Amino acid sequence: MPVVQSSFSEDIAIGYPGMDCSGELSNIITATLEGASTCAFGRPVYQGTADKGVTLTVSANLVGFALADKGLPVTTSRPADTYAPGDNVAIKERGTLWVTSTTTAAKNDQVYVTAAGAITNVSTGNTAATGWKFDMALAAAGIVRIARR
Repeated sequence: MPVVQSSFSEDIAIGYPGMDCSGELSNIITATLEGASTCAFGRPVYQGTADKGVTLTVSANLVGFALADKGLPVTTSRPADTYAPGDNVAIKERGTLWVTSTTTAAKNDQVYVTAAGAITNVSTGNTAATGWKFDMALAAAGIVRIARR
């Protein structure tokens, strides 16, 4: 019988922002998006004013990162790949997921968030996403796997 596949990739293919990376131990919760802005998949979300509410306003109260929900319809108030205000957001509190980084990164660099909500490994003037690390090296800005274990 001939060999069908004789080489294998070292890692899984790159995903899209907000995509769950693997079946590793994780914790996913749901909270309602407060405010007037849409939330892109993979964006960090923070404790809102309601007990089960989240906001995009960067603070020390990180809840987690918005997971993608491909079942959401595109509407005038909800562009593709986003949650609209009032939507129930699936949030990864722990585990691995794909996000968009604005900088290069080394494996195990601390994840930081800019005031605008962008993900970076630069600490100066940014807020730490406590417990979250880059789970792979990134040679240029783009999609990267992050983890909290």
